[in-house]
Amino acid sequence: MVFYRKYRPQTIDELDSADVRETLTKVLKKNIPHAFLFTGPKGLGKTSTARIIAKVVNCTGGKRQGLEPCNVCEQCVSITNGTNLDVLEIDGASNRGIDEIRDLKEKIRLSPLAASKKVYIIDEVHMLTTEAFNGLLKTLEEPPSHALFILCTTEPQKIPSTILSRCFHVTFKPATDEELFRSFKRIAKAEKIQIKDDALAQIAKLSGGGFRDGVKILEELASLSDGKEINLDLVERRFRMAGTEQQITQFLEFLAKRRETEAIAFVNSLVREGSDPKYFLTGLIEALHVLLLAAVGVGEKGGGKSPLTLGEIQALYYLGIRALQEMRDSVVLQLPLEFLVIDFIRSTPLSEIPSMGKSAVDTGPEDVSASSLRKQIGNIAKVRALYGEKDKIQAPKKVDSMPDARLLDFSKDGDLTPEWLQAFWKGIISEMRSHNHTIAGVLRGCMIRSYDRKHLQIQTAYAFHKEKLEESKTKQALEAVCRELTGKPVSVSIVLKE
Repeated sequence: MVFYRKYRPQTIDELDSADVRETLTKVLKKNIPHAFLFTGPKGLGKTSTARIIAKVVNCTGGKRQGLEPCNVCEQCVSITNGTNLDVLEIDGASNRGIDEIRDLKEKIRLSPLAASKKVYIIDEVHMLTTEAFNGLLKTLEEPPSHALFILCTTEPQKIPSTILSRCFHVTFKPATDEELFRSFKRIAKAEKIQIKDDALAQIAKLSGGGFRDGVKILEELASLSDGKEINLDLVERRFRMAGTEQQITQFLEFLAKRRETEAIAFVNSLVREGSDPKYFLTGLIEALHVLLLAAVGVGEKGGGKSPLTLGEIQALYYLGIRALQEMRDSVVLQLPLEFLVIDFIRSTPLSEIPSMGKSAVDTGPEDVSASSLRKQIGNIAKVRALYGEKDKIQAPKKVDSMPDARLLDFSKDGDLTPEWLQAFWKGIISEMRSHNHTIAGVLRGCMIRSYDRKHLQIQTAYAFHKEKLEESKTKQALEAVCRELTGKPVSVSIVLKE
């Protein structure tokens, strides 16, 4: 039997998550809720914990320490083996319709065959249809006294609030390196695997916060070691981690010098050599943290001057986090990393927006606030008044759509200048951070194509950025920010660079 099945936790004390152990210990000592909701990423032990609770409520052998199941009585053994007729495990993905829930509602009224309680463990419960959730709701509102529900999901945001309000919610957070080390140490001891502590610590880092993934790595290494001691060198050779620091340095050099072809070729060479793109990207983000600390004068400065500016470090961080999230569902594992290269190198920095010398309008600090921009608009009016053109304030000259921001330079009469436009664009990005950091990151790779005081046209080089910015919520947020900055309604449209 594979390790992750053989060494499933069988008692509350064996659960490796300290928060979950503490929460369940407190709850099960008092009145046990009629419904639990377990949420968290895959591989953290949600289903195993559900089985432990089923044993706690049905154990007939006299619970150890007043709470833990004995694991020797008929009920405990049958639940462990998955043969207990009163503990039903239902896959929400394949039993997601209203008919399956109706069948459950009819059978739940029947008394348990041998156990004290009927326990329904519904895995991936977020896959249920709306009708099925509505059918389940009535049962959760008025369950029979002999029934206990345990709902498990990796996507809690898809659970209706009506269901959430009727369950005791337990959150399974990604495991810490210490918790993972504790779990792997227990398995290594039981299997008599000789392994160094630093190798176990490295496996914990490779696990991505998941117990199941880490146990699979440990089992793989145990098979490869041929009974010999597993050390850090074996782990690094198996997962091609040696020299990662030098690889990250070289990769950052490619990005800093905008050498796109070489950077993508470098990513593909990593994969051909058997390196894990996810591990490499995690190391890249950690390296960015070191560069950030060095840039602001905190911590050790490491190996010399950073090849990236502070703004580039920030932009690359956001792209890295997005790529790390996309790798979870990517068919081609290195593809998100390749898109990171393209997005970073081809994005147009804000500093590259054309400027035509000193303007009468001061652009102010990097983050432009709504009040400072309104002040600049007021300065424009003052300049126009100085030239005796007060009538133009009520009827400003309309600027037609134009491809170049330089055509917006009407410095003589105080109209919009590239400097004012640049301040306006900085203000939009700054204000959008509070709405959505990802959208603010996307905007850094875009530029203003035209603005005539009523309509703002944003230009991007990528179709997927255009689709993202054209989402209704995003457009509404952009128009709200523009209204806040200018004090007037502004419609927003997105165009692709020809």
